[in-house]
Amino acid sequence: GTSGVPPGREPSPFLLVHFHGGGFIAQSSASHEIYLREWAKALDAPILSVDYGLSPEHPFPVAVYQCYYAYCWARQNARQLGSTAKSIVLAGDSAGGNLCAAVALRAASEGIAAPAGICMLYPALLLSLVPSPSRILSLMDPLLPLGNLEICCNAYAETFLRTLGDPLRRVLDQPDEDP
Repeated sequence: GTSGVPPGREPSPFLLVHFHGGGFIAQSSASHEIYLREWAKALDAPILSVDYGLSPEHPFPVAVYQCYYAYCWARQNARQLGSTAKSIVLAGDSAGGNLCAAVALRAASEGIAAPAGICMLYPALLLSLVPSPSRILSLMDPLLPLGNLEICCNAYAETFLRTLGDPLRRVLDQPDEDP
């Protein structure tokens, strides 16, 4: 098959699959390209940066499925990317960190080989707007104020959260049962 390896070089044993941040509503692989190029050089490994459908046009779970399918495709087609896929790592910032966790969990539930590692940079893991230490800090955050966070979460998962509720919240709200 087609190989993404330059002539005279062996495929890398490593592959990094990247999911960009942007609150599920903005950014792209191009917006993160500047540091991904540096990572590729420093790691001497190919990077597949995935563009996924943004909300509100593509609400949850569209991005999860697209990123999961991209991960599965990368596993099957690693040679085209210049890798043997011996070690695949998922990486993502903010919303991309959320997608890393979701893809790894989905792979585990589907019996697909798990990534060798996950690098989540300030991941958005609790999407319902319940009080938490980070939410309190975001009240004073000049880069991502709570109102902006709410816009992102609502655009991505409002219908899901409204109809099914946040699974973590349901667990926390359960009354303790006596033994």
